[in-house]
Amino acid sequence: MNTIGFHGANGAYAEDAILELTSSHPSFANHSFTTEGFDTMAELLANVQRGTVRHGLIPIENSLSGTLHSVLELFAKQEPRLWVVGEYTCSESHYIMARGDIVTDLKDIVEIQSHPAILEQCQDFLDATLPEGYRAVLASNTATAAEQVANSDEFGIAALAGKRAATLHGLTILGQDSTPNNITRYWLISRHPVLQPDRHMSPKSSFALVMKNQIGALHRVCACFALRDINITKLESRPSSRNITSASPWEYTTYIDIEGAPGNEENVRRAVENLNEFTQKCIHLGSYPRYLIGNARH
Repeated sequence: MNTIGFHGANGAYAEDAILELTSSHPSFANHSFTTEGFDTMAELLANVQRGTVRHGLIPIENSLSGTLHSVLELFAKQEPRLWVVGEYTCSESHYIMARGDIVTDLKDIVEIQSHPAILEQCQDFLDATLPEGYRAVLASNTATAAEQVANSDEFGIAALAGKRAATLHGLTILGQDSTPNNITRYWLISRHPVLQPDRHMSPKSSFALVMKNQIGALHRVCACFALRDINITKLESRPSSRNITSASPWEYTTYIDIEGAPGNEENVRRAVENLNEFTQKCIHLGSYPRYLIGNARH
């Protein structure tokens, strides 16, 4: 039995994504999978490193709120190394839910609990839907928020989570965020890299770079790919806390996603080798297939 870990409790969006992916994509056919939730992202990564779970599924980017920087940075600095071995993208609908025996109408809600990223994504919806002056309370994940609401006798509290969380915890759905194109990108991670991802599954590769502090460094890094007709699908820089002082230039980590894999294509392999000329540090986060299915979740 293969176990895939996730951050959160039963009913979390990440667990929903695991169940959807493993039941819908042909790559997972003829295999049995179980899920296991962990209280923190660090705990999930540690268990993947130890082999307690074979894989983990982590959210890495949302179409509304952008990159989940805390997750990306925690993953990139793991030692021993972990690898991205797959990408799965799916739409997610968010629901306001409460105990039906206590709260029966949206106008009764004075407090809404959810994960910070979900509260951010749904800010406009919540402001337009809930009474003025409502409190937004942060929870470690959406499923935990649903569980806490289910176990509370307090009047006026609700959770913002997925439909499956409402079912698992016996909550009544009072409203749905209908914001279109709310899409989350997940990485499937493992202790072992994929050396040659399936060419027919639109493989990508991801890197974390610390560039040399010199004129034209970014131009040269991008040219490694552009001159070989390799498409960069994402480019983002973040301050690195490793070497920052008020008196010296800040050091940045640049995250790059590209199409292709060095294990499959000679031009990609040469581009990655060329990166070392213009970087102080180049971490290959993984080369991986993209799991594409009809994947809207409502």
